[in-house]
Amino acid sequence: MVNSKSISRTDVMDYPFLGKTTTRLAWESTKFGITKNFDSFSYCEALPLTNQSILSVKMHQGYQNSGPPDLAQLQATMRAIELACSSIQMHVNPAAAEATILSLCQSPRPYQACQFILENSQLANARFQAAAAIRDAAIREWGFLTADDKRSLISFCLCFLMQHASSSERYVQAKVSSVAAQLMKRGWLDFMAAEKEAFFCEVKLAVTGSHGLDVQYSGINFLESLVSEFSPSTSTAMGLPREFHEQCRKSLELDYLQIFYCWAQNAALSVTNRIIESNSTIPEVNVCTVALRLMLQILNWDFQFNTNAVEGAKNGMNFFSAGVKHDSTSPKRTECILVQPGPSWRDILISSGHIEWLLSLYGTLRQKFLCEGYWVDCPIAVSARKLIVQFCSLTGFIFPSGISVFLLPAL
Repeated sequence: MVNSKSISRTDVMDYPFLGKTTTRLAWESTKFGITKNFDSFSYCEALPLTNQSILSVKMHQGYQNSGPPDLAQLQATMRAIELACSSIQMHVNPAAAEATILSLCQSPRPYQACQFILENSQLANARFQAAAAIRDAAIREWGFLTADDKRSLISFCLCFLMQHASSSERYVQAKVSSVAAQLMKRGWLDFMAAEKEAFFCEVKLAVTGSHGLDVQYSGINFLESLVSEFSPSTSTAMGLPREFHEQCRKSLELDYLQIFYCWAQNAALSVTNRIIESNSTIPEVNVCTVALRLMLQILNWDFQFNTNAVEGAKNGMNFFSAGVKHDSTSPKRTECILVQPGPSWRDILISSGHIEWLLSLYGTLRQKFLCEGYWVDCPIAVSARKLIVQFCSLTGFIFPSGISVFLLPAL
């Protein structure tokens, strides 16, 4: 650590919270609507850097204020994080820069600072790190947050997604979507059914296209993140027992997966005519692609409840093994996992004519775009083909006679 002579007057003015200070902070969180007072110790240490003046901020802040937010401190924190992100990109003293970012993640209740960065920073990497810090702090402090705090954090993330749906910085959007999904899962067993419905009411409006194509895309993308968090193979570690994850998984499978699938199906239906009629690439293609992708993700779910499936039938099955002996290392060996969602899915997937619609859509789009030379590898074609192949794996009691359906010749 350097003494005050190593810091220019400009640095001190730009970063007024430099130096060790002990202060009593008490503020009202305008985001969360709560007021608490307690003593806190806040200090920052300036570190000497090569060729640049970059802060390494060690923030141990009890962000609780009786008055309005300290705008100067929020701006200074934002500048420190932006400078750290820039120095990492330029490989200028990355260790100090990483320490700055880590200090934000490890700060007690850094939510207001993170929200300020997300809403005001012009640097995408800074917004990404702010979202990550919200996630780390919220998971760490979940047991100490009030119910209003928890709901407000999730609401903020969802609102940010919808308000910035047209942003070209998809990786920031994806991060915020992931944070919202993780926080929703963390509070899944705490929230009442009405609280969950309040969240999903807004998500449904987005997914159905009520707020435009960009918001529709973001809404579907959020559901992708949510399903991924509840799936055992793709969930994020939260330091919680396995029973917690199993209860969340069961709840989502029984109460919401069918709903999400229908939302995605309706979203795809709402844009397909526009895609077919258009002679150029239009935003509706992105919506249809992500909707098909969500439908595929849901059918990839390892269904465990109300399937009436024979024990052990979920194991991988090699459809090409009968009569042909393959070497276990052969790259031509094809594995197909049986999909057994159970009879409760019959109306959605079988009786509704959904499979016929998908095959018809694929055939129409293939005929329309094949001549343009990019059909095979374009995202909508890939998503549609994967979904059709997944339908080929349907089996079990979703069919009245328990038989399977095979659609591969249609490809």
